[in-house]
Formats: sequence, C-alpha cells, structure tokens
Amino acid sequence: MSWYALTGLLAIAVLIIENYDIIFYKRDKQGFPQIQIYRRFLFAVLAYYITDMMWGILDSQHLIGLLFADTVIYYVAMAVGVLFWTKYVVAYLAEDNAFSRFLTYAGRLLFAAVVAVTVINCFTPVLFWFDEDGIYHACPARHVQLGIQILLPALTSLYALSCVSHTKGADKGRYRTISLFGLSVAVLLFVQLYYPLLPLYTIGYMIGVSLLHTFVVSEEMEEYRRESELAVAASRAKSSFLSNMSHEIRTPINAVLGMNEMILRESSEKNIIEYSENIRMAGGTLLRIINDILDFSKIEAGKMELIPVDYDLSSVLNDLTHIVSARAGEKGLALKLDFDTEIPKMLHGDEVRIKQIIMNILVNAVKYTEKGGITFKVGFERISGDDDHINLFVSVSDTGIGIKPEDVDKLFIQFERIEEKRNRGIEGTGLGMNITKSLLEMMGSHLEVKSVYGEGSEFSFSVMQKVVAWDKLGDYENSYRAHLMQRKRNTTSFSAPDATVLAVDDNPMNLMVFKSLLKRTDIRIDMASDGDEGIRLASDKKYDLIFLDHMMPDKDGIETLHELRSNKDNPNLKTPTVCLTANAISGAREKYIEEGFDDYLTKPIDADALEKALLRYLPAEKVKQVSGSEQEENETDRDTVIPDELSGLAGQDMIDIKAGIENSGSAEDYMQFLQVFYRSIDEKRLELDGFYAAQDYKNYTIKVHALKSSARIIGAFLLGEEAQALENAGKKGDTDYIRDHHESFLNKLDSMKEPLSGVFSRNDENAENSMPEADEEMMLKFLSDLSEAAGIMDIERIDEVFELLKDRSIPDNYSELYKNLRKAADDFDYGSMVELLKHRA
Repeated sequence: MSWYALTGLLAIAVLIIENYDIIFYKRDKQGFPQIQIYRRFLFAVLAYYITDMMWGILDSQHLIGLLFADTVIYYVAMAVGVLFWTKYVVAYLAEDNAFSRFLTYAGRLLFAAVVAVTVINCFTPVLFWFDEDGIYHACPARHVQLGIQILLPALTSLYALSCVSHTKGADKGRYRTISLFGLSVAVLLFVQLYYPLLPLYTIGYMIGVSLLHTFVVSEEMEEYRRESELAVAASRAKSSFLSNMSHEIRTPINAVLGMNEMILRESSEKNIIEYSENIRMAGGTLLRIINDILDFSKIEAGKMELIPVDYDLSSVLNDLTHIVSARAGEKGLALKLDFDTEIPKMLHGDEVRIKQIIMNILVNAVKYTEKGGITFKVGFERISGDDDHINLFVSVSDTGIGIKPEDVDKLFIQFERIEEKRNRGIEGTGLGMNITKSLLEMMGSHLEVKSVYGEGSEFSFSVMQKVVAWDKLGDYENSYRAHLMQRKRNTTSFSAPDATVLAVDDNPMNLMVFKSLLKRTDIRIDMASDGDEGIRLASDKKYDLIFLDHMMPDKDGIETLHELRSNKDNPNLKTPTVCLTANAISGAREKYIEEGFDDYLTKPIDADALEKALLRYLPAEKVKQVSGSEQEENETDRDTVIPDELSGLAGQDMIDIKAGIENSGSAEDYMQFLQVFYRSIDEKRLELDGFYAAQDYKNYTIKVHALKSSARIIGAFLLGEEAQALENAGKKGDTDYIRDHHESFLNKLDSMKEPLSGVFSRNDENAENSMPEADEEMMLKFLSDLSEAAGIMDIERIDEVFELLKDRSIPDNYSELYKNLRKAADDFDYGSMVELLKHRA
C-alpha cells in the first residue's frame, strides 16, 4: 500500500504548487467568478489526498483503529469534493435549466447521504469494516455510493459538453476541459473498482486538477489581471480628468472672485456692496458645489460630510432668490415668494448643503416650466418639547410639464433624464436630484414629489435645524440688507507691517491678484516668477511665510520646495510653506502635506482662507488686529471712472473691455493688467516658439496655460479659448493639434499688439510731449533708489521710486534702460533689475 502513500504525497505537492495563489489568496487580489467555490473544491481534494496518503502509511503499520477513522474522513472528503465540483460546474456554466438544478440537488443529496451513512457505520457496518487482520471489506451500500460518485462527475461532463454547442471563443475550450475532468475522474474511479490496490482515482484527480488549472483557472486569472489593470488605468484617467477639469473650472473664477473681494472691501456704496456680496456668495456656492461634484471619491465612496455652522436664513434666501429670479426672468416666468415672517432667522445647520438642495429644486423648476410661474415657499414648525430646534419646511411648485407617475422614480437615478426626447433641448446631466436625495437622507429627511402630468409639480421637504436666536425673519430683503451693512461694520482684519512673505507664481496677474488681496494687511510681499528665482530669494532672506504655485515651468512648486528644503544652510529651512493650486479633488491635501508643504490653498484663492492661513502661520508678535472702521479710514476711494484712453479699443472684437474691467475690479487695475499683458506679448511669443521648436510640450502647455489665464482676465476671450484648446492638446499629448494651430495662435497673439499699442504708445507719447524731461541728477537718484529697493526686494518701495518720475519724460539716453526696468518691475523680476542697474553702474 506504499503506492497510496507516495501517490497521495505527490498529488498534495502538485496541487499546492499549481494552485498556491488560489489556496492562499486574498480576496482583494483575486476576484474572478466562482473563485470561492473552486477554492473549497481544492480544499476538499486536498483533504482527500491527505487521507489517501495516510491510508498507505497506517495500513503498512497495521494501525487498524486509526485506519478506520481515516477511512471515515476519506469517504466524507470524497463526497465534499463531488458536492463542490457540481456546484462549481453549475456556477461556471451559468445555465439556469432543469439539468443544472438536478446536478445541484444531486450533489447535496450525495453529501448528506454519505455523512449520515458514515455516522451510522461508526456503530454498525453499512459502508465498510475491517477484520482482525486489518483487511478492508466493502458493504453493499458502499457500492451504491461509489456508483453515484461515478455518475455525478460523468453527468457534469455531459452537462459541460451540452453547453459547448452554443458557446463561442475561449469559453468553448474551457468547457471541453471541464467535461474532460469529470469524464476522467469517473472512468478512473470505475476502473479502480476492479483494481482496488491501484490509486487510480487519485491519479485521475491529479491530472484533472492540473488540466483545470492550465486551461481554465489560469486563463481566468490572467483575464482578471488584465481587466484589473484596465480598471486601474481607467480610474487614473478619471482622476486625471477630474483634476484637470477642477483646475480649468476654478482658474477663470480666480480673477472674478479675487477682484470682487477688492470691490467688497473698498466700496462704500450700498448698492455696490449688495451686488458684490451676491457675487461673492454665488461664486462661493459654485466653488463648493464644484468641489463636491468633482470630488469623485466623496460621491462614489459615500464620504460626503455635513458641516453644520451658524447661518443667517435671510442671507440664504436672498442668495437663492437673486440667482433664480434672474433665470426665471429670462424665460418670462413669475417667481412668487411665500416666506413665513415668523421663522427664526439665525439657525445652525449645513448652510451650503441646504442651499444646494433648494437650488437644485428651483433650477429644475425653471428648466421644465415654459409659461406661468414658480412658487417658492418656506415655513417652519416648532417641535413639541424641544425649544432648541425647529422643522424647516421648503416647498417649490411650478406650472411646468409635470411628471408621469411611472417616471417619478427615474428622478433619482444618476444620469437618467425623464422623457429624454421631449426634453432634449434642456441642459443637464441628471445628477442634481440624485445628489439632492442623498443629501436629504444624510439629514434624516426625504424629498416628497407631487405632480400632475401636463399641469405642474411640487417638490417639498422638511429638515430639522437648531435655533441660534429666536429673532424673526420678518421682511427677508430688509433683514438681509441690514445683515450686509452690519457685516461691513463688524468686519475685523489685521495688519502685519513687520511680516514678510514670499509668493512664487509664473503668472504675473496671479501675483497681482495675490498682492491686491493682501493690500490692507500692510504685509511686505516679495514676488518671484519661477521656482529658481524663488529659491534665490529664499536663500538670501528670512521670510515668515512662503507661498508656492504648484504648476510652473521647469521647476514646479513641489520640486522647488524639495530643493529649498535640501539646502540645510538656507534661512527658510523651517519657514511654513503653503501650496497654491487649482487641484481640488480628493486626496490633494494629503498629497501636498506628504510632499512637505505645511498647508495648501485652492484657486481661486478665498480671501478669508488666505487671511486664516496668514493668522495661523505668521508669528503672533507681528500681527495686529484692525477693526473695520479703522480700515475704512485708511483706505482711499477707488477711481471707478472708465479712462478715456480705452476709447481706442472701441469697435474691435478682440477684447471685451466691459468684461475685463469687471474681472479686474476697477478700470484703474484693468489698465495696469492690460499694460502688463501688452508689454509681455513679444516675450510670451518667443517663449512659446522656443518650447515648440524644442518639442518641449510640457513647458509649452504650462506657458500657454498662463497666457490663457491672462487673456481671460483682460477680456480677450477668443484668444483665451484658443489657448485653452492648445493646453488641452498638450495635456493629452495631441502634438498634431499643436502643430496645426501653433502658428495661427501666435499670429492672433501678435494681432493684439496693434490695438493695444494704440492705447499705450499714444498715452506714452502724449505724456512725454506734455511733461518736462527728468534731469541727470533726478535720473541718478532714481537709479540709486531703485537699486536699493530691488536689492532688498521691497516691492512697495519700487512702486514709490517709479512714482517719482510719473510727471517727467525720460531722456533718450535713459529710455531703453527705463523701459527694461519698468518691464522687470511689472514681472516682479528683481534679479533682472539688479543686473540691469549693475551693468549701468
């Protein structure tokens, strides 16, 4: 019987070696179909092999008692193997018919019968027995059991063959292999009945399992691996797309909200403050919604969180009605407001989510209503026994197209739109109501829908909110205006005239917006236009805080930080460093912190978030709190009159002057931005041409991205769109598109010089003709003072020095130098200024 021991040992080794990954697999590593059933089948076969091996050992040692126990386990393991084999075949072939159901039940019955009879055999022989000499004897029931055990694998073989006829491709060969396994096991077990001393059944299993592994399981595993790699690649592509999309959506908002913040801070006119506050709130809401929608990990993994805060209900209602009334007005729809004046106006809850929910409902009402109007109703109900909370009721009804009863459930399915053919002219993705439903469920509420097809719909919900103060809402418009003016009066900020920060960004306009946002803090700001210049500045001077833009040519923000921190002798080794980025997707914060940044701010930069970062990281002794009234006394009135110089741009379609002024916050700032853009055209053209010639599409993409942002700020939207297309092509590696459009884009950029030169050249010429010329002594003092200011990178002092010559024309022998110095100052290129002045000396 040593043959049994050796054959069993060999079978065990072969099975473990071939199927190691399956036997010891981890669920997150293997996920192809039926793996759990097949794995159980392998364990049953392994148990059978072990008992077969032990049979040979125990029989040779004449250990009859242990041999009896081993035989009991042997029979049970064989039945378990057949059970899981039939389950595996049925599950793998996935044919729901009478044959498959019969095999499933037959395998279960065989297993139950063998276990029952084996238990009985422990008390009275019905299957087998051993005589005093240790000779094995089979009973009649054993022959019945073996017959069924031969029949079931044979039937699985027949079942697999029946499926081959209507199967195509690789599955046809796999089905044949499954059929061959069942047939070989059945035949060899039948032969072993006549030659009981030969372990043919074990050999049949060993050959069959090897065939299964080679031609079925291993191929399935390889297909699964390829599919997993494709899924990972698709996930990365999706993440990259969302990251880029986040960047593209947020970048144009940067200038709008940045300049709007300056209007809000510096204007004292009630109407302007109100308009500006509406822009701020709508823009902020838009950004938060973009964050949630683009943050796929929150949406898909269910990680969206509620963030309750104290809020003024009048502000929420005003924000909603201003946005929706404009949309309704465009379609000629009446907007009726029905707000309970008794509602407590100061509440505690997730203001952003509630606004998002109501906005989704209101926007849908406007979309699907062609005539009539919309009623926006808000009420409340006290909660019995709870004086700290109320149920806030919101209802939106319309006279729109209505919803069929069978279509109501489709409202909440992602990307599903009701009556697609009828509503094909209405924009939307079908995500809004699904997000609304999810948010309400998080708040312990739900959306109720009542609709009559062809007549209109009503959407309503109630949500519990904590009451901060029981002051009544009253007339919400008056309440809101009072809230605005109170906000203006109560605004507190700070100043830090002794603090110095460094801002590094390759886009001059972004630096100008950054400087404008910090104007009232009196912080001394040094600026650099690339990573290398930032490193030079940070190596020579101690800063209290450093801001690094992420996306820059040559050295990006991360590379700049790493190089800065690698120099153990630089004075800013431990200076807090904040990353400025438009990448707002999930995991961005962790990524930047891991790279060594202390924090990060998303673009467009939120003024409050920027100030909080400054208060968090600036030395406390350098920060002085300033009240809103003190601040107003220190601020000068802004000149909001459109300069006559811009009349030269009237009638052309390259630049939208009105939009440019709105983006910049004032005509004065717009003139400055426009002049910076005009003076940089030649330089930008040379840079793009150089990267194009060198086929350096990475830096080409970064440069055209910066040019796109600048063009949009000044209102050159057509140029901005072409730059956007080139940037998209660069990110996708579409070099054919870049080659086809590069030259035409540069020609369009060149064509902007003429209208802009008509503004600035004429202004320079008129100014020079009417101004006295600066004498030699004045020019030498100018150069000396400028050299000192540039040497310590004092941007405020540099502006003051240039201001000294604003009423003087420049002598011819200084004209070229002055022009180059002015350009370097506009680009915050202190190094070039120092070099120019050094050569002059």
